[in-house]
Amino acid sequence: MKKNKIVGYFLFISIFSFLSIFVYLVQKSYINLMGPITQTKTSNLTKPIDPNLDIETINLIEQRKEYSLDQ
Repeated sequence: MKKNKIVGYFLFISIFSFLSIFVYLVQKSYINLMGPITQTKTSNLTKPIDPNLDIETINLIEQRKEYSLDQ
């Protein structure tokens, strides 16, 4: 009787360990697959450029004084 109980525990632990390792590997593979996609979606470089010029900013840039070291 004791031998069957130990075999049952060993079988349960081995199946549970196999499933845990399998789920871990699938999860890591999914993260490695989807990571670059989500990183690209949140990147500022992929956002469209606003074609409208901000006239106020251009005027401020043109009005600023330039100092030179030439005397």
